[in-house]
Amino acid sequence: MNRIFNRLSVAAVLAAVCAMPLGAAAQTGNGKNAHKSPTPAASRAAAAQAGSGKSSDSKRALAVKLAQLQQKAEGDSIAQQLTGSAVQPLVIAWSQKLDQTVPPDQQKEVREKLDQELKKFSDAAFKTIQEETARTAEEALVPIFMEKLSESELKTIIAYQESAAAAKFAALGIDAANAWAGQVIERTRGPIEAGGKAFDDAASKIVVAPPPAGSASSASSSNEKK
Repeated sequence: MNRIFNRLSVAAVLAAVCAMPLGAAAQTGNGKNAHKSPTPAASRAAAAQAGSGKSSDSKRALAVKLAQLQQKAEGDSIAQQLTGSAVQPLVIAWSQKLDQTVPPDQQKEVREKLDQELKKFSDAAFKTIQEETARTAEEALVPIFMEKLSESELKTIIAYQESAAAAKFAALGIDAANAWAGQVIERTRGPIEAGGKAFDDAASKIVVAPPPAGSASSASSSNEKK
């Protein structure tokens, strides 16, 4: 019984020591070990870990800032494009229905009413999409920037986007695009128009309007007389 008790007591002591905080457990040893300093390797590892954490935090802050700049510069453009993609199918579908079901002399009035309703939908859709582009910019962009760009690259991009040169270049974007597109249109006008005419000729042979109702019976009766 005493041996069992002694073993249990030793086990309990060991368990208690293991459960103690490291500092308290060290105090149960000799005095030299109680105040033993961390090894140089441990100190370097802790310093590296702390430095890595600070670097990661600063990089994330840069990624967030870049996402905010992108949202400010591109958010409305993305919202307009997405709104257009939502509006276009409605325009196509209801234009066809209007041509098929509304007499020509009434189409102008009906089209104006449809335009009013379409504007209501377009304005509401743009507002909804615009709010979501602002809300999701950081969530969508920060992970990409963190993965694909270094901290130095983030600093370079942000510095450029905040510069006067970037603002001037952005302002030139529309004029430059219009000038480029204008030259393309002028130099391709002839072949494009010729291709369109060829398509019209081919389509007119495929889509043939049915003959008037009386023409078939007239042709039939004329053949019978012959």
